[in-house]
Amino acid sequence: MGVKEKQQTDTLYKKIKVSIIVPIYNTEKYLEKCIESIRKQTYSYLEIILVNDGSTDGSLDICTKYQKLDSRISVISQRNKGLVCSRKIGLLHAKGELVSFVDSDDWIEPDMYEQMVSIYEEFHPELISTGIYRDYENSGEHIVVYDHYQEGFYCNLDADIYPTMLRNPMKKDFGLYCTLVNKLYLRAVLLKIYEKINTEVFFGEDCMTLYQYCLKINSIYISKKSFYHYNIRTGSMCSKKDERLPYNTYLLYEELKKAFLKYHTPAILLKQLRRYILEIEAHSLQMLYDINLNVLGKWRFPYENYYDSKIVIYGAGLCGQAFYHQISVCRKNVNIVAWIDKDYKKKLEQCLYEIKSPEILPDLIYDFIIIAVLDERLADQIRNRLVDIYGINTECIIWKKVWHEQFLDEIY
Repeated sequence: MGVKEKQQTDTLYKKIKVSIIVPIYNTEKYLEKCIESIRKQTYSYLEIILVNDGSTDGSLDICTKYQKLDSRISVISQRNKGLVCSRKIGLLHAKGELVSFVDSDDWIEPDMYEQMVSIYEEFHPELISTGIYRDYENSGEHIVVYDHYQEGFYCNLDADIYPTMLRNPMKKDFGLYCTLVNKLYLRAVLLKIYEKINTEVFFGEDCMTLYQYCLKINSIYISKKSFYHYNIRTGSMCSKKDERLPYNTYLLYEELKKAFLKYHTPAILLKQLRRYILEIEAHSLQMLYDINLNVLGKWRFPYENYYDSKIVIYGAGLCGQAFYHQISVCRKNVNIVAWIDKDYKKKLEQCLYEIKSPEILPDLIYDFIIIAVLDERLADQIRNRLVDIYGINTECIIWKKVWHEQFLDEIY
């Protein structure tokens, strides 16, 4: 680095207000778009800390390339230690008064930090939380999610935030979404959290960090603007089977419980924590054993007019299992001729009852085939298959929209 470049870099560091930390592990497919979206921010006084967490693909090469292109970028490379450790080491190297995180497979709108710094300079909150775009890679669907509070500056967290922070019973959702990436933090406060944080937690680590941070501050600004694009893709951590999940849940619970017990009225937070842990455990059951507790939720099936007939149930997924359970247990007089599914071999592992192949349809005597799925498009595909492959009369095929409430929604 020449003298002139060093002077420019030193001048920049004196003006740095925001440090952006990007943990990276094998995301070469998405990484350039992520880094470019940060480089193109309309707010200039920032540093970009790329933490390569032992990537085995071309991620480190991409980091090195951008470090040469932009003096605001620094690269830290370590053996694989996990997301919490990556964020922690990035934070320890950060120079900004404010800190933000960006995941390496996501990207941000160009005015994200300009808007957030503007809020900070006007209100001086200790946390700024914005909306977030959930971009579903496979389907192309985009959903915008906001915290369940009115936009504005909050300085009475005891009354306005903590009672519904982890669980808003009216919305049946988080009050303050526990994503770390769409927020702006005070580095000095965040450092206190990461000094003692449990680095073994790999699922739910955002909640572990955010809610401890919230208990150490006195003010939050809630924004209803969205800038962050969260890429939900197949193969991400939350969609992987991992035998460590039960122990992870225990560590997560103990970490948050310890923090919440220091609050002057811990019962308010512990009640929400228990509900959150149920959700984490439900996820573990789904990932490890393919057990979906939503089968036990509230379901309303509009098929009463067919219960005096001979019926075949098509579909052994979540909806089909709930339907079979309801009518076989609660309405024992219903004549179920057969329960069938195209993927019957796989479903046999998931269900407690016998699932058969649609190939048996020509040998069955029945009045109606009820398609037990939630999605109308899928129902149409099944109907067409039944007609085209098995020659079923369309008047015998029934599908209606089903109302259901998830199992955990019944619990505060």
